[in-house]
Amino acid sequence: MGEPLPPGERLPVHQVTAGLSTKADQIRGLARAGYLRTEIAAQLGIRYQHVRQVLERSGIDLGRKQRTDASGPEMRSPAKERPKPEAATANEPTPASRLIDAGFIRIGQWTPISDEAFEPDCIVPVDAGVYAFVVDGIIRYIGLTQRGLRGRMAHYVRGHARQRTSARIKGLILRALNVGSRVEILIATPEDSTWHGLPVLTAPGLEAGLIRMIRPDWNMQGLGE
Repeated sequence: MGEPLPPGERLPVHQVTAGLSTKADQIRGLARAGYLRTEIAAQLGIRYQHVRQVLERSGIDLGRKQRTDASGPEMRSPAKERPKPEAATANEPTPASRLIDAGFIRIGQWTPISDEAFEPDCIVPVDAGVYAFVVDGIIRYIGLTQRGLRGRMAHYVRGHARQRTSARIKGLILRALNVGSRVEILIATPEDSTWHGLPVLTAPGLEAGLIRMIRPDWNMQGLGE
């Protein structure tokens, strides 16, 4: 990653972009001049995703903000995480179509707004239910919320260090987005049932069954919660 230059060592924006007629050329020029991607987006009045796509397609790995302090959510390194059972790594990757064919709905995807933040590109329902994160078409995480999907997705956006699972999954989503992967959100809101007149909560059973069947690599030691 390129180190951003201090403001005093960079040419002014108007000098860098002089003679550059297209937005793509201006983005590349500002990145090479030491401007952060967030700064480029603000200076040119465009979305961060536009800047990111132009630089990645051009093979320019510059303008990323590097964290120099210990503030913010502390992400645990995958190397330090508890290893999964061997059976979990033996399964073939499961495509999203397996869930969609069964009734899951794709509501949208995570969209980067900086190198360290993202947001859903859709309105997330308030219903309780089961959800899945799909990276480039492959199911990577299965989760459950009984308090509402919208609130649960907000946990991943914030990624508080005290909420270990949310912070860990936020780090994995960021890692996928920062290498150009597509991270989609699938949901299911199954109705509760009964068994011989006794109440059955369908969603927790669905989550447990899917994790056992798919063994997504972002799920650690079983359930997503």
